[in-house]
Parts: sequence; structure tokens; C-alpha cells
Amino acid sequence: MEKFKTFNFLVFSLELKFKKCYTLITIKKVVVKIKKSNTAYRLKQLMIKKDLRQIDILNACKPFCNEYNVKFNKSDISQYVSGKSEPNQDKLYILSKALNVNPVWLMGYDVPKHINESNPLNHNIKSKSSDENVSNILSLYNQLNNENKTATYDYASNLLDKQNIVKEDVSEYYAVKTVEKVAAGVGYSYNSCNEYKTYYSHREPKQHDMATKIVGNSMSPKYKDGDIILVKNGYDNVEGAVYVIDYDGKSFVKRVYNEGNRFKMVSINPQYEPFYIDVPVYDDIYFNIVGKVIDSFTPINMD
Repeated sequence: MEKFKTFNFLVFSLELKFKKCYTLITIKKVVVKIKKSNTAYRLKQLMIKKDLRQIDILNACKPFCNEYNVKFNKSDISQYVSGKSEPNQDKLYILSKALNVNPVWLMGYDVPKHINESNPLNHNIKSKSSDENVSNILSLYNQLNNENKTATYDYASNLLDKQNIVKEDVSEYYAVKTVEKVAAGVGYSYNSCNEYKTYYSHREPKQHDMATKIVGNSMSPKYKDGDIILVKNGYDNVEGAVYVIDYDGKSFVKRVYNEGNRFKMVSINPQYEPFYIDVPVYDDIYFNIVGKVIDSFTPINMD
């Protein structure tokens, strides 16, 4: 069993003395549990959860590097992820801003992942800035009670998060034109006026004949709601592979099994019951196995 050591630990204040004004949040002495973790482990956690590559982290750091005049390069990220070195205070701060996490958590300490969970708002904010607007804001802030300080902080944090979203450079990613939409659920109605939309992927997509967006969760966890699937036209033996099917004015994505006189449509999500399509189908019902799903990706959020 992993052992924890508990002792009084003074959470450090990030006093980054840049050209611009900075804010100092003072946090009183607290009891912190230290566990066996480090920056490398935390970075790998975030990379897996957010589907990030090292280059994505570096790109997210660039605006803050420019703002605070801190140099960052590929080898820095590689060293931190591998655990060969730890970031200094300035680079740790840049990483925490780019990844929107608590810098103390990023170091491996057993503290809340996000700073606003630490509730440092019971303490007045002190500023070394002579900027009049900042002074006025701080004056108003320090007159608020703790509840309203918390509300103000949360609102300001949300604004800052929106402001700090790094707009993706479309030229760095792969564009995939999709037909909207195919259902992983009870079916999606379509017609000749299908809409087309372009989505972007971190990696180069496989050669495909069409792409479409998953709607619903019947094929999760492999194909999640909102994922883009890539399809090769046609079909072969139809023995359990995933296909896009047109049936009676609706489209589906399912595992398909040929049972001779009928096709069995099976969802990956066990909460959904299979259904069957008898063959031959009635003359007035259109049925077509459009093609085989050969790949998928979760599109980059470009908003």
C-alpha cells in the first residue's frame, strides 16, 4: 500500500516578476499530503485525458511564453515528460497556465487540480502594480464579503479561461469533409439535402470514400457521440465488422452479421438490443450496406 507522509507545508506563492504587473495570492499554512508523484506523471495524465501530444503542449505554452518572456522548446517538454528533469518555477507557471491546472498539483502534490478549488479567496489580494484600474478593481474586491469574493473570482476565472483558449491553427491539422450524420442509436433520418461540414484531426486520416459524424452512444466506448468515422464503400463477408447502413430512410452504424435470411445489427454498447433486417426486403423499403468503418477520430474543438 502506498504510504503518505503528512506535514505542514507552506504552499509557495508564485511571485513571477515580469515586466507586466502581477498578482500575489497569499495562502496560509495548510496541511498537505505528499504522495509519490511528479511532474512527469501529471503531464502524462493530462496528455492521455486530453489526447495531447508534446507539440500540442508546446503550442499551448507559446502565448504565455511571449507574454512573460520565458523561453520554451521541444526538448524542455520531452525532458519533463520523460522525468529526466523538472521545470523551474517560471516554466512550471507557464505549463500550469497552458494546461489550466494548479501548478502545485502539476508538481505532483496531493492538492486540488485547479486553483479555484483551493478557495484562496478568504484572503485579500495584494498587488505591486501602480496601474490605477487594477487598484480600483482590488479596492472593490477587498470590500466584498467572502461569498461575493468567491463569485467574483469564479466569474473572472471563466472569463480568463475563454480569453486564454489558444485558437487552433487549421494549417497544422488534417481537414476531413463529412456528411451529416449517422446514428449510433435509433437511426438518423436523411435526404438528398444532407449537409457537409469540415472537421479537423491531429493525425493524417486513412484513405476513405466518405466520412460522417456519430450521433448517439450505442457504439461507445469505441465510437463515441460526436466522433468522426471514416468509411470505405462496399462490403465483403459481413461477419461482425462495423458498417454504415441505410435502411428505410434512416442511417445506422452497427456491427453487422449475415445470418443467411437476415442481417443482425449489433451495438457495442450492451445497453442496446440488437435488431434484424430480413432479406429480401420489401420493394418499397430501401436497404443498402454503404460501407465499412475503417477508422475514427475525435475532432479538434475549433470553437
